[in-house]
Amino acid sequence: MKSIDNSLCVVVSAVVGSKGVLLVKREKPPFAGQWGLPGGKVKYGEHLDGASVREVMEETGVSCRFQRFTGAVTEVILSRGKPEMHYVLLVCRLKPAGSGVRSSAEGQARWFRLAELAEIDMIPSDRLILDRLVLRQPCKLFYKCCVRRSGRQYHVVSFL
Repeated sequence: MKSIDNSLCVVVSAVVGSKGVLLVKREKPPFAGQWGLPGGKVKYGEHLDGASVREVMEETGVSCRFQRFTGAVTEVILSRGKPEMHYVLLVCRLKPAGSGVRSSAEGQARWFRLAELAEIDMIPSDRLILDRLVLRQPCKLFYKCCVRRSGRQYHVVSFL
């Protein structure tokens, strides 16, 4: 895998509902063949809640409602003792609005009961994220800030 010299801002979406936790079996490296939380790059100009909901819909076909931001994780993937990938993971908890699942180019999507998670080949960091940031520590640390520039002036339009 080609090394990069900057970090990627990625949203990680923990969808937890009556059917369990929604996971995707990754088709592409890193973590190809392992089950993980849906997620992907935050697009330029996109707020965290929108990115989280969008990524789940794109990867699984499940519509969701954003519940809360649960924390951030910096993840550095080392290869031969050197950083190969560097992610800034923004972890969110979502509530499913539907349960129908479809697979995508990212991989197969499926619901898992919490008791099943110990038996599957899951991305190690995603397992820890789910355990420590989603299922144990509910918190709200996310705000939306919109700023408008007019010439050299900046104005806060909203801070929610």
